[in-house]
Amino acid sequence: MPIPGRVSTGPCLPREVSHEPRPGPPPGGRNPRGGSNGVLAGRGGVMSCPLWLKPVGDLVLGTERHQRLRVARTLMAAYVYLICMFILLRGAFLGMCKEEHAYALIAYMSVGVTIFYLLLRSGWSCRRKDKGLVIEQSLFAITAIVVAYGIVGQARGAVLLLLALVLSFGMFTLTPRQTLAIGGFAVVMLAVVMAVLAQMEPNRFPPQLEVIQFGLAVSVLPTMSLVAKQVSELRERLLKQRRELHEALARVQELATRDSLTNLINRRHMQELLDQELKREERSGSLFCVAIVDLDHFKRINDTYGHQVGDEVLCGFVREALVVLRNADVMARWGGEEFLILFPETRAEQALAGLERLRDHVVTQSVSESVPELRVTFSAGLAEHVHGQSVRQSLERADHALYDAKACGRNRVIQAPAPAGKRPDPSERGAA
Repeated sequence: MPIPGRVSTGPCLPREVSHEPRPGPPPGGRNPRGGSNGVLAGRGGVMSCPLWLKPVGDLVLGTERHQRLRVARTLMAAYVYLICMFILLRGAFLGMCKEEHAYALIAYMSVGVTIFYLLLRSGWSCRRKDKGLVIEQSLFAITAIVVAYGIVGQARGAVLLLLALVLSFGMFTLTPRQTLAIGGFAVVMLAVVMAVLAQMEPNRFPPQLEVIQFGLAVSVLPTMSLVAKQVSELRERLLKQRRELHEALARVQELATRDSLTNLINRRHMQELLDQELKREERSGSLFCVAIVDLDHFKRINDTYGHQVGDEVLCGFVREALVVLRNADVMARWGGEEFLILFPETRAEQALAGLERLRDHVVTQSVSESVPELRVTFSAGLAEHVHGQSVRQSLERADHALYDAKACGRNRVIQAPAPAGKRPDPSERGAA
C-alpha cells in the first residue's frame, strides 16, 4: 500500500496526502456509481439490468455516470414526443388538423430531439454550464407545444397540459430564476399565439374562448413556476447543506488525524499507517524502519524562552526535517517533543544515513523567528522491523535505542540491535 506523500500546505509544514487508489468494484459485481458491470445510472441510485444489455446501454447512454443520466432524461422526453407525434398523425387522419401542418411539426420535433440527443451523447454539451441543455430543451418544447396549440383545432385545450410537464422536467435542474423565466416565456408565447389566432381566424378561435383558456393557463402556469421555483430552492439548499456536511466531515477527519500545532499526522493516524505497513511487509517481505526522534534539552528551551518559542522550535524543526526527508518517508508527532519517522521499503543502513543527514542539517538552521540564533539538536533511536515481530516490538526497540542515545550524551543516532536469532532475509522469505 503506497505511503502518503507530501504537498505544501499549512503554516508549519507540508501536509501528508494519500495517493492510494480508491477500491474499484469487484470483478463481475455491480458498480454503485453506475456506468459499468451491468448497471444503468439512475437518480439517487442505480437500476440493474442484464449483463447482456450492458453493451447496448453503453452505446446508447454512454459510460460516464452523469452523462448517462442526462441522456436518459432526454430519451424520456423523446418518448413523450413520440406519443405526441402519434396523436398528431391520428388527428391528421381524422381531419382534426391539416396533414402538412402535422408533418411539419413532426419533422420539427424529430430533428430537434435527434440534435439534442447527439449533443448530449457526444459529450459536446459538457462544454456548457448547463450540461444537460435543459434551458434549450425547455424552450424547444414550449415552442412545439404552442405551435401544436395552433394547428390541432378543437383538441387544443389538452395541449396546454404539456406546458406543466415541461416545467416539471426542469425543476430539478434549473435555478429558481431560470425556472421563473421558463414559465414566463411559456405564458408570453401562449398569449401571442392566442391573440394572433383569435385575430386571424375568429371562427375557429373565438376570442371569448381564447380569453378563458388563457386565463386558465395563466392561473396554472405561474403556479407551476412558483412550485418549481420552490423545489429548485429546496434542491439548492440541500446541495449547499451537503457541501457543508462534506467540508465539516473533512475538518473532523483533519482534526482526528493531524496535530494542530505542527500539522503533522498525529500518533493515532501514524499507528494506522504502521499497521498498514506491517501488513504490506507480511505480504511482500518489504523492509521498513521506524525512528523515534527527541529534541535535546527542549524543556530548557521552554523554561528559558517561553512556550511560544518552544512552539516555534517544534514547527521549525519539522519544517527543516521535511526538507531532508524523502517524499516517501512519513513523519508524525509522537508526543511532546518526540517525533516518529516511518521509512518504508528502507534498510537500516539507508535510514541511518538519512537520519545523520537530518542531524547535520538541523543543527545549522534557525528554528525560531523570535530567537534566530537558537539552534537545536536531537537524539534518535532507529529500529529495522524484523519479520514475525509486531509493530509494538519494533517501537520498543527504537525507544530503547533512543534511551541509549540520550545516555551517551545526546545529539546522536543509535540503531537498535536485531533481536536474538538470525534475521530472515527478504529474498529467503520470498524464495520460501
